[in-house]
Formats: sequence, C-alpha cells, structure tokens
Amino acid sequence: MRGVAGYVAVNSLGLGHAARAIAVSRELQRRHPDLYLFFLAGSPALDLAVAQGFDAMPLPPTPEWFHAEGRIHSMARWYGEYAKYLRFATRFLRREADWDTFRFLISDGEMASVRLAVRRDVPTIVFVHSIGQSFGGGLAVRAIEAYGRWWMRSLLSRKNALVLALEPGVDLPNATYVGPIVRPFSAPRETLREDLVFLKKTILVAPGGTSVGGFLIHTAIRAFRELALPDAQMIVVTGPKLPAPKEEGVYWKGFVPNLQDYVLAADLVITLAGKGTMVEALAAGTPVIAIPPRGHPEAVRNLRDAGLSYTFDDAFRLRELIPVKLAQSRPPPKDYGPGKAVEAIEAFLAGRGRAL
Repeated sequence: MRGVAGYVAVNSLGLGHAARAIAVSRELQRRHPDLYLFFLAGSPALDLAVAQGFDAMPLPPTPEWFHAEGRIHSMARWYGEYAKYLRFATRFLRREADWDTFRFLISDGEMASVRLAVRRDVPTIVFVHSIGQSFGGGLAVRAIEAYGRWWMRSLLSRKNALVLALEPGVDLPNATYVGPIVRPFSAPRETLREDLVFLKKTILVAPGGTSVGGFLIHTAIRAFRELALPDAQMIVVTGPKLPAPKEEGVYWKGFVPNLQDYVLAADLVITLAGKGTMVEALAAGTPVIAIPPRGHPEAVRNLRDAGLSYTFDDAFRLRELIPVKLAQSRPPPKDYGPGKAVEAIEAFLAGRGRAL
C-alpha cells in the first residue's frame, strides 16, 4: 500500500450516501494518486462501492424505514432498530478497524465509525444533512430525537472533527457548508443516449435505493399506460431493494451502478425527493418530478432547497404532470461537483498532520 490510507464509512439507508462518498473519493484520488481509500458499508451501499472499483469491508446494513404506500410510520420502533445497529456496528469496528493503518475517517452519515474515530483522536470528516432527525410524532419520538440531536452534536463538536454540511443551517463552529454533491457523468448526453439506445423521449422512473418508493413505480406505470404516448418510452430502475414486477410495456432495470448517466440521458426523471437521483437530475439539467414520502421532513427540505414544490399527492397526478414536463425545455444544469468538499478535506487533514 502506497501513500496515505483512510477509511470511508457510508450509511447504507439507500444509495445517496454511497454515491456522494464515491464522488468525493474519486476526486481525492484524482488529485492524490497514491491515496488509498477503503470503504466501510452495509448493503446496498457496499455493492455500489465495490461496483465502482473500491475495496470494502461489510458493515451491518442500516435499518430501513417502516413504511406503507409511501408513508413512513413507527419511528419509535425504527429508532430502536437504529440503536441496535449502532451497538452491533460499534462492536464490529472495535474488533476489525485498523486505525494505525487507516489514519483518517470520512463518514457520510455512518455514526458508529464516527463515535470510535473521534474517541481515538483520529481526524474525522463527516457529511451531514442536519444535526439529528426531526420526524416528530408522539412524546416518545420527540424525546428520542432530542437525545439524538444532543448525542450527535457532542460527537461532531470534537476538535478532531470537520463537519461538511449538505444543507444550510448546520450551526456548529467546525461546520462548512458544501451543498449537494453528485457523481460526474461519464460522457456527453448525446453519446449516452446513443450508448443506451434511447431512441424516443425517455421517462426514467428511479425511486431510489430503499423500498419506500415502490408505490411510485406503480403510479408512474399506470399514468404512462393511460397517456399512451407514441413517441415516448419508460425505463424503471427498481434499485437493489425492489423486485421488478412482471408488467409489460416498460423496460425494467434492477441495480444500476451508473444511474447518473441514465439521468443525464433521460428526458424526464420521476423519483423520490432525496439527495440522490433528484439532485443528479438537477445537475444534469433533466426535468424532474420529485415526490416526498409522507412523513419525511428531510425530503420536504430537499424540495425547498431545490426550488421545487411537489407534494406526496402529486404522485397521483402523474398523468397530468408527465406531458407538461416532457414539453418543457431542459433547465440549465447545476454544478454539484465535489471540489469544495475536497478542498476542505485537504486543508483539514493537512492541519491535523495528515497531508495527502
């Protein structure tokens, strides 16, 4: 192993964390060819990291939301499952992590590794949306969330930690706002359309790396069939958690490691309002319909920050929305590259004696 080595730990609730971590890691390695980055991730984030050529060690998977028909529920139960995950992942990392070889940590939402690293005085970079969660609900859930915010703030405020905020308003003295980050596209749009054989107007349905968006696939297919657009095709990327239904009239994909290229090549993207596919569509300049799951405050913040105004009920108005979005000209692409985050990481590690 040449040069400096570091860990990259990834929250595996969906694929957005992994995609962002891969974008940052690729840029770090482009600037520092001798840098070795080793991923710590549960499935499906582990699969994406390995598909992109990174070495990795499996962590237990982050528990998925409890949900039904696009509505998130039972948050007290989910927090209990997440506490079990933290205990299990912490015990695993205590046995397996080699902090003498891997001399810093980059974490995208994976808190078990952060807890161990900061306590060992390992330089730690953490990507965060916000300090803790705010799903609300009953007294028990609000009490758990208040404790979670206190616990997370106490870890992230350590002097050996750098917080890179993906949303504005993270009020920590060691926080730097870097905004959304997406993976670069592998080729120009016309080249990708030719390679992917997109001969018609293409509607890409990609609800994300969890199973929450299953309802969106069915409503999108129903709307597409009712519209019967002769000059359009629909491609559905189910992701790693959803099986491909045996329905005709659309093209089915499962796990796609280069989803950002499909997003650029498409004429319309239908997705959930997460920081993965929705932000990739904004970066590509591809029209997007982004649906927030009911009861998911982070998705609502994502829409607000992106200047979009979709609601959960818009999932059932796709027959109206699809023709309007297909008729629109492509909006200008947005620069969501990892450069600002990488510069902050370089400066932080140099100040901690870990110059790359």
